[in-house]
Amino acid sequence: MRKKQGSAAPAAGKKPIALILAGYDRLDARTKRQKKKEMLEAYDGEVIYMGHNKFLRNLAGRPIIQYVIDAVFNARAEGAGSKKSSREPLYQTIHLYNDIESFREEIDETMYPNLVLHQMTDSVGGHWKDFYFNHIEYGQRVDVFFGDTPRITSADVEYISGEFSKILGKAKDHRGVTVNMVYGIVEYEDMKKDNWLAHRIKVIKRGANRGKLKSFVGFDGFQARVGNTGAMIKHPTIDPLIEYETLNFVYNLRKALSPSTFSRILYHLWRTKHFDMIRQVKNRCIRETDYIEAVRDVISKLYRIDIDQYGGILYHIKKNAARWENDIDSPLDYEVFKEKFGGMTER
Repeated sequence: MRKKQGSAAPAAGKKPIALILAGYDRLDARTKRQKKKEMLEAYDGEVIYMGHNKFLRNLAGRPIIQYVIDAVFNARAEGAGSKKSSREPLYQTIHLYNDIESFREEIDETMYPNLVLHQMTDSVGGHWKDFYFNHIEYGQRVDVFFGDTPRITSADVEYISGEFSKILGKAKDHRGVTVNMVYGIVEYEDMKKDNWLAHRIKVIKRGANRGKLKSFVGFDGFQARVGNTGAMIKHPTIDPLIEYETLNFVYNLRKALSPSTFSRILYHLWRTKHFDMIRQVKNRCIRETDYIEAVRDVISKLYRIDIDQYGGILYHIKKNAARWENDIDSPLDYEVFKEKFGGMTER
């Protein structure tokens, strides 16, 4: 475990920093075959991008990731200026993980003076670990985005950042612990009218869960998927989560659940004696507080780390929810985005 350094107090007067994650796995042939099999199971036969820099694919004349960069770069902080153009940039710097050589072949980074490129070398958890321990100080606020969500705009970024500002270092979790990390999720009811990726909405046709959605997590009263954004304040209570790359554990569950992944979830819940949570998962009626507590307990016991003072919550994105959920996972998603963006008169 790393030795803690510096203060855990919020960084006074500092702007938040943005982190855009756009790495991808470079798999050997054997691993790729196994991963492909699992993903085909999870996505009902739909082919998913693997070992491919989808972020640099062309979308209406620009690489996919450039839409995300533009949204973050053009976001402005609240201020006295009457016009958006007179306000300060929202983010002090924008850090991005991708293949630097390939990125520079497609995008002129001099267009973004506060953009800092990092060579992707690892998993999502590995990149987050490198950034967390090597590039920010304790008390620094970081907003996290994903490079395959080109629907988001600077107005969306300003909105979500404002919502995170109301939570981080201020709100308490269900145990009364101050929140220093927040994850965005999207409820189906909030995204269905504006959803571009109708082919991903698949309904269970048989059994006790008939009528519920396959690739959504079934909570008590709503069904949700990942919102592809989050935020944190660097704090010693988060250190062990980052050190042991526990983000990979959560990240791998963020989409659809393959049978093998589902079995592992139930195994860990069984090992930690969360029998009621097993029932909730199987019945797709998870109570949100129980879910957060179970994940915290499983991670604590699986990695043998103390995270009792860690405070994290789920934030339900209500405004333009589909823009945050609609990411490009597959060639089919990409084709839909090409058609939609090709028909837009302005962006």
